[in-house]
Amino acid sequence: MKKIISLVLACMMLLSTSVFAATFSDMPADGHWATAALNNAVNNGLLTGSDGRIFPEDNMTRAEMATIIVRACGALKDADISAYTDVSTDDWFYASMSKAVAMGAFNGSDGKLRPNNNITRQEAFVVLSRVFGLNAGKVSTDVLNQFKDANKVADWAKESVAAIIEKGYVGGANGMLSPLANITRAEFAVVMDRIIKYYIDDADVTEIPVDGNVMIRVAGLNLDGFETDKMVVIGDAVGNEKVVISNTKISNL
Repeated sequence: MKKIISLVLACMMLLSTSVFAATFSDMPADGHWATAALNNAVNNGLLTGSDGRIFPEDNMTRAEMATIIVRACGALKDADISAYTDVSTDDWFYASMSKAVAMGAFNGSDGKLRPNNNITRQEAFVVLSRVFGLNAGKVSTDVLNQFKDANKVADWAKESVAAIIEKGYVGGANGMLSPLANITRAEFAVVMDRIIKYYIDDADVTEIPVDGNVMIRVAGLNLDGFETDKMVVIGDAVGNEKVVISNTKISNL
């Protein structure tokens, strides 16, 4: 049996080569809960840092998250965001916000995108659930009841937040989910690392890892005979050259 996989995520992916992590003066030491994820985020082009620092404990703004999502997905398509009153073509984040809107990651409200606002944990979880289609089906919100502060999750966010928790990408801490707290760069890197563990950029690869979710972002890949219950995501960079997977079982495609 031959299965041809077309686009499973509205996420534009760029063909890219590996990026090796730079040395940052504020990178947490080995053994820190976020170090591995931060290094992976750097290696995969999600975080670049500035002036030799990665700023792991800084709160993430909406513009910064849009930029990271666009980098992670290699988004190419732009949306017309000229109607939003709080963005200007002179802003450093204008292109990223435009692409983030085009890919459906950000919608804005009341004519504003609020790019300089810190993004809360529940807002970030909603964006990630939206981008990766985690709540594409009906999701029970009962999973929220394990947290002492479940009542603080906004009604509009409950299904998306429940979806990302149900998948095991977010676990909270000390029985608290802290949905209204701002998300830090380190926290976001950890969540992203849990969602996408491997990136496939080499068309000559003959097998893919099966112990974590995979992002395929290269055209001409031809895989034969593997089975995984993890999520396999194919980006738009593949274009019209279908990724062909034969004699294969993918439970979460």
